Amino acid sequence: MTSLHRWLAPSLAAVLGLTGCSSPNSPGYEELEPPGELVASDKERETTPNVPDEDFAALVAGNTDFGASLYREIAEPGENLFFSPFSITQAFAMVYAGARGNTETQMAQALHFTLPQERLHPAMNALDLSLQSHAGKPGEDKGTPPTFRVVNGAWGQKGLTFEPPFLDVLAQHYGSGMRVVDFSAEPDAIRDSVNDWVQRRTEGRIHELFPPDMVTRDTRLLLANALYFKGAWREPFLPDATRPAPFHLLDGSTRQVPMMSTTGSFPHMTGDGFEAVALPYVGQAFRMLVIVPGQDRFSEIESRLSASFLDSVRAGLQPSYTILRFPKFEVRQEVHLPKSMKALGMEDAFTKSANLSGMTQQEALMLTGAMHKAFVSVDEQGTEAAAATGISGGPTSAPKPTTVNRPFLFLIEDVETKSVLFLGRVVNP
Repeated sequence: MTSLHRWLAPSLAAVLGLTGCSSPNSPGYEELEPPGELVASDKERETTPNVPDEDFAALVAGNTDFGASLYREIAEPGENLFFSPFSITQAFAMVYAGARGNTETQMAQALHFTLPQERLHPAMNALDLSLQSHAGKPGEDKGTPPTFRVVNGAWGQKGLTFEPPFLDVLAQHYGSGMRVVDFSAEPDAIRDSVNDWVQRRTEGRIHELFPPDMVTRDTRLLLANALYFKGAWREPFLPDATRPAPFHLLDGSTRQVPMMSTTGSFPHMTGDGFEAVALPYVGQAFRMLVIVPGQDRFSEIESRLSASFLDSVRAGLQPSYTILRFPKFEVRQEVHLPKSMKALGMEDAFTKSANLSGMTQQEALMLTGAMHKAFVSVDEQGTEAAAATGISGGPTSAPKPTTVNRPFLFLIEDVETKSVLFLGRVVNP
């Protein structure tokens, strides 16, 4: 039994499993040739996939519910959390294209894939193309529009024959071919090259996506997804207005944190046991949605996290002129995924019972590692986030302030599609 290595990481950069699907819309973006010799399907990427609205909605809702399920699996008591459900789903979707039998069934359960393969991958393609089309557009706003980049990479062992239908899916729906390398001869050099490729595409935010023990002479396939986002606030915070202020922790204690402040109109709602406020980025295609549970209700609100709950929050948002006070924060996350994915029902893929015969029938493959890395930084100007997944302005009277001074949930989403790109919580800025 040979090994299929995968690794995952979230933080405005995500490394997925394919090569060639990229959105070079940031000013400093450098197109770099991935390591290895390209072996591709003769199919071209479908740039205008015909996907029914219900399939698109099912994919987005499933990705959100997967994110909520994984959130509950990986959250540690008293710790901040940040990851990219979108990156992880993208990376595993490429593996899913080669899964068969119980492995395929379990992956669908764990990842909340409700569509059959022939409809899932076109929907994935449509979502990716839609998200990337929304980047780089300031609309009527002043300032720099957001950067949103998705890159995929796949590297296979030289001499291993990959199934044509599998390569067709990568080409048509993920814009990628397979890069052929010789893991048996130079695993360390290949790992260094792939890690460098990922790091450059995430603007240096994701380092060492694949650790040494995930790329060995026995490796047969690497799949990676890298996601990078950088957005300027539509209503920036004034640096001179940032002041130390108390933040109330879950244990009842308080600590001083740098609290930013701005005044403007923000989508806001008050729900049952929580407040929510949305912070749009320039162009308004992307935004950060912040959910602040009331005192002693954090765990309750956290447990309600789902696609339907977020839809109800979005539906209740109304413009509100307010003084918004929000803490500066930075979160780095590293998640080893096998244990959590097994808990969600994806058991066989990480054992000798794995059936990945849709990839290749020359050797039996299994997943031997999956890691996710993520990074987010929030300051007065905006947000920078990256994730990688590998398998290895005011009126005369002062408005009511909205102060985020206690633990909160937050997500970075695409407004039109409701796609949750990043999801996390801050309990201790």
